[in-house]
Amino acid sequence: MGILKKVRGQEKADELIGRAYTSGRLSHAYLFAGPSGVGRLTAALELAAAWMCRVNDKGYCGECRDCRRVFDFQHPDVMLTIPAMGSTDPEDVASLIRTRLEDGVTPIRFEGNTRISIDQIRELQDRLSMKAYEDRGHVEIILDADRMGVEAANALLKTLEEPPEDTVLILLSSRWSALLPTVRSRTHLVRFRRLGEDIVRDILVERLGIEPERAAELALSSDGRPGTALARADDSGREPGDNDPASVLRMIRECASVSCALSLASEVSRKLGREGSLEFCRDMQAFIHDLRRGETGMSPISHSREETGGMGLDEEACALGVELFRKAEARLAGNVMVNIALGAAFTGIWDRARGGGRD
Repeated sequence: MGILKKVRGQEKADELIGRAYTSGRLSHAYLFAGPSGVGRLTAALELAAAWMCRVNDKGYCGECRDCRRVFDFQHPDVMLTIPAMGSTDPEDVASLIRTRLEDGVTPIRFEGNTRISIDQIRELQDRLSMKAYEDRGHVEIILDADRMGVEAANALLKTLEEPPEDTVLILLSSRWSALLPTVRSRTHLVRFRRLGEDIVRDILVERLGIEPERAAELALSSDGRPGTALARADDSGREPGDNDPASVLRMIRECASVSCALSLASEVSRKLGREGSLEFCRDMQAFIHDLRRGETGMSPISHSREETGGMGLDEEACALGVELFRKAEARLAGNVMVNIALGAAFTGIWDRARGGGRD
């Protein structure tokens, strides 16, 4: 039995973390690696709660002052480092965290070409150099750690090589291979996996109280990520944005030339950055999957008929579209330039829509 109470389906990760914690052999640095939406941040908070809790010495109680402050992102000795842009305002960070607290699923991530700067790592090191506010030490959680530049990563190496006493660093990454090898080698790897559709379905039923049939439909298009399914379950009233799948797909079809489609891909990639583009590719796959269901007479799973109507793509074109954005996602994960990865998908859709779609 491990210490994870809020994260489902990650038994191997739970066993590894729990065994180290209960035996008193917790590593000074962990790398929680896996796709977004499978519970990595929640698991990091649970480990931090166990570290700070004074009530339950075999995990955490979840009710004491320390536990509540950890899960409310208010504990003074449990801090987050979040990739940002130079223009990101502290109030933007606070607002994003408030939204996460309210709905429990919003990713703590900013759109655009965000990064973890060397200044942020120096701030982390300054915090660790000072006495903890409580008497339990420090827990530092670095989100999207692969967004560190070389300077920032090299600066963090000093802390990883000579960690202060009573300190645990937890790096989260969906692209852990993009981290410097020297950083990876100084952290203990914990893998978080995609979940089976049945587990995602059960999570939706328990969390939202929705009908099992609806939960099963959402689980089918979640890519094994309950966080994605939970977010999509509440998307029915969402106003479409400039970069929502329906709008972008319509703009691709309206392009007059391949160069226009490439320009559109460059514009989207600049707005979303690498991480945002990865999510966009997954959203496009789910959206086109719903289009394909409509072509075969079935109801959409994650989108309304109003959203999926009038796209002019037949079943064959939809199958191609899903494959194109699946390849784009893989290329992005492999560190291909964002505009190139999206450009290949956009031009492929444009070419098929122009040649084989129907009005």
